Amino acid sequence: MKKIVAICLISLLTMLSFTGCFFNKSETEFEETLNTQLDIIYQDLLKNLPNTADLEACQEYLIDWAGARNIPVSYDKQNNVIMSKKATAGYEEAQTTTFQCSIGIGDPAQQYQAMATALYLIDQVENHGFVRVLFTAATDTEFPGAQYISANYLRGDNLINLTWAEKTSFTVGSAGTAEYDFSKQLQWIEPTYPNAYELSIKGLNGGSSGITSGSHPNPIKLIGDFLASAKSKGVLIELASFNGGEDTAQYPTGATAVVLINDNDVNRFQKWFDNDASKFKDNYGDIEENYTYTLTPVAPPAYVISKDDSTNVFSLLYTMINGIYQKSDEGNIVATSNIGTIRTDTGNLDVTICARSQTEEALAEISSTFEIICGLNDESYKITDQFPIWTAQEDSPLQLHLTELFQTEFNKEIKHKSIMQNTECAIFKSRVPYLDVLSMSVNFENGIQEIGVLQRFLESSNTPWTPAAEEKNS
Repeated sequence: MKKIVAICLISLLTMLSFTGCFFNKSETEFEETLNTQLDIIYQDLLKNLPNTADLEACQEYLIDWAGARNIPVSYDKQNNVIMSKKATAGYEEAQTTTFQCSIGIGDPAQQYQAMATALYLIDQVENHGFVRVLFTAATDTEFPGAQYISANYLRGDNLINLTWAEKTSFTVGSAGTAEYDFSKQLQWIEPTYPNAYELSIKGLNGGSSGITSGSHPNPIKLIGDFLASAKSKGVLIELASFNGGEDTAQYPTGATAVVLINDNDVNRFQKWFDNDASKFKDNYGDIEENYTYTLTPVAPPAYVISKDDSTNVFSLLYTMINGIYQKSDEGNIVATSNIGTIRTDTGNLDVTICARSQTEEALAEISSTFEIICGLNDESYKITDQFPIWTAQEDSPLQLHLTELFQTEFNKEIKHKSIMQNTECAIFKSRVPYLDVLSMSVNFENGIQEIGVLQRFLESSNTPWTPAAEEKNS
């Protein structure tokens, strides 16, 4: 009897080895092969393109790479590189898919993961509809490649932007921006008060104002608020200069103001500065490791801004929107505003601000508020630049299909998010409104499931797809 049971058990294990166990082995082999091929491409990028900012070298590398694999390739004056492959047999009627990556920016170890993904998909996937890969030139704040690439390369059904992030996610929306310039002619007079000081915050981290972690102090706003507060408490102040910031769309890394103080107010001013510097250290000292916040005696300047004009400068900065403007009912940030630069060294006041919003309504509200603030402080303003808002359609077939593939292939739910930064997706969608657009992040350290899903997506593109929910209801 025991012998019979043993034989049955052996038979059962043998049968299982040809069912579920064999399936898992097959999947493992697929992932191992995928991982090996990706790593070869990725390591070659790192070896041959140590500097992501060298667009000419990147363009030459990509053209040679495509040529060595007989993949049709072209380029344009914006340093964009375009690769394409015709549909394979049986996929002639399948949807067309475009993958897009930025070139010219980012850390090589991160940026080349997205590029390696795109190169793998156009080279190694055997069955697919028409596939195109766009490598578009970008800077930290602008996307000239996406803006000026021929619209012929954007025509198709689906466009998937590939980027790097710590966790896999789908980006399905991005904020639009409006950049404002506030200006005022200043009247200059000889100073009255004898004690000149330079008030300075320097060495901050800065970065894109689209990164809304709440850990980016604005030195222009902080110095402006401090001076406005001191003035409201009766300290007699004359403003000689106020300069700071490097780019409208970036958090300033520093700002400096030169002020003159009446003899009777020097001690109070110094005491309040010490308190303010202590508060800054408590709030940001752990984050801003290289900052300095100083009050230094300097030689008195020959001229200062008139009392009325300096009052308007302080009032403008004190009342100006800086930081979060609006949140959703769920607590997500919807709109923000950041003072990017301030200048008085030209003889006039010039302040630039970048407002970001995921809705047209909030952006219009910000503009109306700015108009009121300028009117109250005798300043004029104009919008100098704008960037479109992108919101993916809720029933996007591309988004729904990829979400379902993650669930069915890997039992994995992917976070969908909207971000406050500008994206190339917004440009593509504004140029070709019918295009189904999605951004997906990859990170090889977390596995290569994202690339496996994209391969499955291409391989199944010849089969009409219906969301599982609709199939169940039909």
